[in-house]
Amino acid sequence: MATAAEGARRWSGLAWLGTALFERLGAWSADGADPSSAPALASLGRRLGEHVAWWQDLVPDSVLLAGDVHDGPVHPGVADLVAALDGVPAADRLAVAGAVADGLVADLERLAEDLDAVADAPARRVLRLVLADLEDRPAADGATFGALDGARPLTG
Repeated sequence: MATAAEGARRWSGLAWLGTALFERLGAWSADGADPSSAPALASLGRRLGEHVAWWQDLVPDSVLLAGDVHDGPVHPGVADLVAALDGVPAADRLAVAGAVADGLVADLERLAEDLDAVADAPARRVLRLVLADLEDRPAADGATFGALDGARPLTG
């Protein structure tokens, strides 16, 4: 990570995204609109929600960085992505969740390559855990989601 401020922004932004996806996927899984996809959506949502604490643990605890810690998205495109999820038809939800998870995994893999092996060791460990946890995510089945393009990279 280039700076502590960049880390504060990135990790707090990922925590915000994880919370937002946890809430959306949880709501989708419970609304009864597509009972066949409910278990997969609930499982993915719970895992993304669990990752929130991991991202928050990486945020440096310093009053000097208070202005760099976000209680929001890492950039406006991510907020637009989350807002666009509200309009996804029930029949497309699982594929869209898979596409968003695929985008997140790809961006996290790219981020992992950019981190320093020594200075960023704690962050690299969390990234490995998150990536391992998302290996069995729902398949996108070739689905695309236009709002995802404007949100990338989801990691900031």
